[in-house]
Amino acid sequence: MAALTADEKRYFVVATSDERRMDFYIKKINEHIANSLIFTAGDGFEALFKMENTPPHVVLVDMNLPKLNGIEVTTKILAHQKLQETSIIVISPIPEKEQFVDQVVTGQVQFLTDINNDGMFAACLTRALNRLADADSLSYKLKFLAPQEVLFKEGETAECVYIVRRGELHAYKGVGMEAIVLGTITSGEFVGEMAHINGEPRSATVRSLTDCELIEIPMGALDTVLFSKPAWSRALVSTLSRRLKRTNNALVEDPK
Repeated sequence: MAALTADEKRYFVVATSDERRMDFYIKKINEHIANSLIFTAGDGFEALFKMENTPPHVVLVDMNLPKLNGIEVTTKILAHQKLQETSIIVISPIPEKEQFVDQVVTGQVQFLTDINNDGMFAACLTRALNRLADADSLSYKLKFLAPQEVLFKEGETAECVYIVRRGELHAYKGVGMEAIVLGTITSGEFVGEMAHINGEPRSATVRSLTDCELIEIPMGALDTVLFSKPAWSRALVSTLSRRLKRTNNALVEDPK
């Protein structure tokens, strides 16, 4: 399986014998991840059969799955030649005995301990997909954020520029009660572009307001990418125009 690209569908296998949990998992995936195609399985053997036919990007598997439980399914996935890039989310408390230590460290395997914790659910999904988006050294790749995740912080050295494909973020300066919101960044806008233009550290902190999907472009590749993708060049010009307009409006409202 190659690295996840911007226009590629995200293939999921959801394995549980509980129909209500199945509906719940599918709903959560669709809430947090756009462009997804979800296959379902009621037992471990069926799950492996469906993965063999169409290797998924992410598998969600209940620990108490019939025929093969979550640990057994995970073990077989990790040993399968065609499924080496598949990310696995096991819906289970953390096992008392350490399991899949290396894969947990790399993010290939995660244990989702509370399905009702929406932030935890979203974080597991975004980590699983970010791992795939990082699988190759592409000139640009996808980045996923759960709500309230920081994309970058004020003062950091800038290494990438982003285009927002889906979701909303806001930019602010300062910390805590003294933080000043500079504006909201929405679908189709660039974010982090000023660091490329002026060559300085990040001038603001940017945090997601919703589930977000962004295209991450390394600084060194931005000029080449913009040259080859006129639509992205237009998006950059549009972003800069909106930022300038917002700045001018703020000066009119507060001429000091």
